[in-house]
Amino acid sequence: MQATVEQIYRIVDELAPFESQEAWDNSGLLAGRMDSRVEKVLVCLDVTVGAIEEAKRKGCQLIVSHHPILFHGRKNLREEDPEGRLLCALIRSGLAHIAAHTNLDGAPGGVNEVLAGIMGLSDPMVLPGGLRAGALDTSLAALAERAGEVLGGVVRTYGRGDQRISRLCVCGGAGGSFWESALLAGCDCYLTGEIKHSDALDAVAAGLTLLEAGHYATERPAVKQLRNTLQNRLDALQYKVVVFESAYEPF
Repeated sequence: MQATVEQIYRIVDELAPFESQEAWDNSGLLAGRMDSRVEKVLVCLDVTVGAIEEAKRKGCQLIVSHHPILFHGRKNLREEDPEGRLLCALIRSGLAHIAAHTNLDGAPGGVNEVLAGIMGLSDPMVLPGGLRAGALDTSLAALAERAGEVLGGVVRTYGRGDQRISRLCVCGGAGGSFWESALLAGCDCYLTGEIKHSDALDAVAAGLTLLEAGHYATERPAVKQLRNTLQNRLDALQYKVVVFESAYEPF
């Protein structure tokens, strides 16, 4: 049985309801037609020219990404700037595009739940905004080393390496401004993708230790999870659709 963009959209909506996205977000169907037929899907973190070319090579009709395009209004589609070039490439490709951003961050099986599992949190609880917090017993130095190993990239620590960590809160991406949620949940350490200098100063002054592990690194694992979940759901519904995890690395 063949699938359409609309049918895949509905599956994504069941996994991470689009109505739960933040008011400033731009998740949903951002390019293409709901009634277009789909045989192959590429799941990625970001829609880039490289990802579009990869999708074309694989014969895809749809890209499902975490980060949306078109956060701000445009008055032209000139290709002299990166976003204009990207939008023109997407239009020329004929690919449809669905984004699941803040609605996926806190959803079951979403960015923060996957991150909590990777970091080994015991019985993680859901905090406001979809953050996850749970118990563990390790030193800050060992925790930072683990984060670097399982997430990749450079991990920046804000605290003493010999400090014992008994409760960790995680938030993928640019979650620095949510550090107070971690503190209120009784956590002694907060791991996120990126944090502003002023937020780091305030958090450390309040007694919270921080791990800054990179925006891309903390959200990338959720791409694999989303790909696997979509493929399993489509298979269960007996749709003849192949879902790929993007291999394109922008950095």
